[in-house]
Amino acid sequence: MTNSMEMKVSTKNGVGFYVRAAASFLKGIDAKEASEGKEAAEAKPPVDELKISALGEAIIAAVTAAARAEADGLGSITKVETQYPEMASAR
Repeated sequence: MTNSMEMKVSTKNGVGFYVRAAASFLKGIDAKEASEGKEAAEAKPPVDELKISALGEAIIAAVTAAARAEADGLGSITKVETQYPEMASAR
């Protein structure tokens, strides 16, 4: 069974946030103990497959995160897809 994750990109966060998030998903994260009012975080293993999706103006952040992950040797881009959602007629 493939350990797969989908990361939905929006314009709420900057490009750097999504670059770091993609790297964390693909590398996994170490457990962290609670400190300075922050809760402890458990270790998470790397995912085998990361699907990055976005709409509208967030597409540039999604493309940048994917390209950076590939450039850093964390994975490879295997598919780029554009879809147009069905819209109800306004008439």
